[in-house]
Amino acid sequence: LVPALVAVVSSDSGEARVKALGTLWNLSLRHENIDYLVCCHGMSVVLAALQLSPKGSDSFKTSLTVLMVSGRILSAARDLFVAGGVEIISPLLDGGGVDGIKAAIILSFLLGKEESRGTQLSLLESKPQLTDLLESIFNNTVNGLGGDGYEFGNFDLVVIVAAIASMAVSDNNKAILSQRPTILLCLFQVLSLFLDDSPPIPYRGTGNSYGVGGGGQDIESAESAIESLQLLSFVYENDSDLRQHYKEIGVDVLFSMKRIMTHPKLSNNAKQGAQYLRNRLEEKTVPLPTVETAIPSVVEHKKHLMLSYAWGCKKELVISLQEKLTSFGVEVWRDETGSSLLSKMQGATDDIMAKAIELSHTVVVCVSPHYKASANCRQEGKYTNAMYKKGQLNIIYVMMDGDYHKSVDGWLGLMLGDSLWYALWDAQQVIQTASDIAAAVTANHTAKDDSLRPAVGSPVTLVQPSGHSSPATDPHYPHYDDAWIILTDPSKASDPEGLTSYLSEIGLSKSSELVYCDEEIWNELVSYVKLIPKRALLHILKKIHP
Repeated sequence: LVPALVAVVSSDSGEARVKALGTLWNLSLRHENIDYLVCCHGMSVVLAALQLSPKGSDSFKTSLTVLMVSGRILSAARDLFVAGGVEIISPLLDGGGVDGIKAAIILSFLLGKEESRGTQLSLLESKPQLTDLLESIFNNTVNGLGGDGYEFGNFDLVVIVAAIASMAVSDNNKAILSQRPTILLCLFQVLSLFLDDSPPIPYRGTGNSYGVGGGGQDIESAESAIESLQLLSFVYENDSDLRQHYKEIGVDVLFSMKRIMTHPKLSNNAKQGAQYLRNRLEEKTVPLPTVETAIPSVVEHKKHLMLSYAWGCKKELVISLQEKLTSFGVEVWRDETGSSLLSKMQGATDDIMAKAIELSHTVVVCVSPHYKASANCRQEGKYTNAMYKKGQLNIIYVMMDGDYHKSVDGWLGLMLGDSLWYALWDAQQVIQTASDIAAAVTANHTAKDDSLRPAVGSPVTLVQPSGHSSPATDPHYPHYDDAWIILTDPSKASDPEGLTSYLSEIGLSKSSELVYCDEEIWNELVSYVKLIPKRALLHILKKIHP
């Protein structure tokens, strides 16, 4: 049905096109139908119909609505982005009204996590009136006041809530949305209607009989509301400030989160989001939520390498890196292409992202200001780091900006630490960097001894760029092998005195100076809670005593 409707939209310019677009609109309210629209290149066809239709015509308005409804799904948003959707949709913002708010919602899906980079204003900063319109439409929709008598008519609830979740990824948008009590109250009302198994919110006056969504069967809206609340909570670093904010609004967030955590219809990701909010409100410190999704067991050689990156920073170089790594025989997962083990990003994107990380033997983190500024990338990075600390995968860093390595800070700076990294800010670096990464991956997978075991601490231990001296033959550190014997015995590496005693036991007392003379080495190494790779020691020696 969907390909047939797309063909009508493409070939007809009259009433048949309008009816086909209207049917696509209704079909797109179910996210699984959007996959079919993407498969037959429907997003570019509908975008072309929008361009060809006179502004204000039924064809124009319905085309815009189809793009808005379907754009909430990542695969559709990316197709629309590639087709030039940002350039075509952006001018509609200036017109205001219903077209302006629909354009804003579409752009929120297209720009997503790349909003507010550098000095660029976020969507809600650039058009302050949009926040008022969004608040009015959300309030009228969730309270069944859309339709006749309301200038913006009826909106589908699932689209509005998804748009708020997408906008809330930007830190600047977060600050604006979190200060709108009506928007927060509407998000909680969406959850209440779902938890109370209420009927859908009806259309008012003219309109179809399906309602605007919401209620006990609208899982997608409920999960988007949880995601929105979780993202907006990041504005408040202090838990007491978050609790005070909710108290002023007058909602019992804690009770709702407890109900969500045991709801049988909701995904693991939604329940983890609720768990995160609950713990903050109960004054318990917990890590950022992660998705504990059951996946098939996969043997090591059947895992893939994952590329974790921000779209807005030299994406073409990331694609080139993927192509070159693939040519070297490395199985690579990237969000737009997937791998032989896992599909590309579509449908329940958070679950797929979690699976992509869990199925990885190595995650390549593309470090950039865009990556740090993105809440989605932060979630990816933190979950990747958590898996790394469990010894489940390796991390390799590539630097996407030649100067950024001097100023990486915040959560990304903490994760990067003093790790080695590969350069990827220029097209000429792709081949060498891909070669080095492929070599590191091969070495890690073919090693049979502890010298290549992953360690808690610095992912640098898994990356050895070409040109570094071999640890076994380095003449500048004569006590290197002695120190390695000491460090690989966890029962003897708990304190300086224990190390000294152990040195005497094994006849290496001449190396006891390593324990006390090189205090900086000791202080850094004691942060490891597992055995470290042998090459890590050489890296630390070189850093402290070049």
